[in-house]
Amino acid sequence: MPHFFKIYFKKKMTFMVVPHDGGKPVQLKTNLFMLHALVLLLGGVLTWAAMVIAKDVNYQLAQLTQERFRTNMKEILGELQTNRELITRMATVDTQFRKLLKLGDRKKVVSAVEGMGGPTEEDSEQFSKLLSEQNEHLLNKVDASLKVTNQQATQQDASFKEISVFLDKQRSILAATPSIWPVKGWITSGFGKRASPLTGEPGRHMGVDIANESNTPIRSAADGIVTYAGWEAGYGRVVAIEHGFGYSTRYGHCARIDIKVGDEVKRGQIIGYVGSTGRSTGSHVHYEVRIHGMPVDPEKYLPKVD
Repeated sequence: MPHFFKIYFKKKMTFMVVPHDGGKPVQLKTNLFMLHALVLLLGGVLTWAAMVIAKDVNYQLAQLTQERFRTNMKEILGELQTNRELITRMATVDTQFRKLLKLGDRKKVVSAVEGMGGPTEEDSEQFSKLLSEQNEHLLNKVDASLKVTNQQATQQDASFKEISVFLDKQRSILAATPSIWPVKGWITSGFGKRASPLTGEPGRHMGVDIANESNTPIRSAADGIVTYAGWEAGYGRVVAIEHGFGYSTRYGHCARIDIKVGDEVKRGQIIGYVGSTGRSTGSHVHYEVRIHGMPVDPEKYLPKVD
């Protein structure tokens, strides 16, 4: 073995460089050991350089990833704050509407959002700490927070839809409820038991008689659809209107009728004119209010006159 090393260290190698232009060749003589050492040294330097470059690239990539991560988290934080502020405003309006409309509390469905919205100082500190961690746990927590916020927003939206449906129904009920005098005048005969003005026999009056001069306009007491417009025994020329939600009205003894069956009418629209047709002793309108076909006292639906 020592003999091998002795030969190895003494072994020489010659490299000859021959120019292509015919110049004088150049000889390079070196020891085999030196050549091997030079190759190993060069390989080590290249390996070290590659490691340094790779480390620097990884560092730069890590910095870029961290910066992108922070930017994304800031955007998510901004979105969360905006959503919280929106939900807070929605909850405030929701509460005001429910108190106004007496709809009751919806806290069992939608959790109240306290404060003015947005993260508190404690939330901010905790979130800053989470930002520096850059791990999947953070992303899961942010995702969960967004889901909760979206759920609250969805529930709040459902509450607003409930209020909207209630208001639409109330608006429809209000439009269908008789609430004005069908004609200007004075009541000459009320609702209920009375003696017939023609025969004196006892009977029951199904409406009220509102007297005024002939051809005074008669107006619909509420929105509705005309279900009858013509002559009827006792009523003379009469108009019947269906208003919905069980309400209907009748207007008898008209001198003239200005609408026909199937017409849609609005509250206050002229439908005919005061007369004395049918069983009547003078110019007036016989006005009835019915709920599900049953006559009720119309005076309950007439505004008080000072």
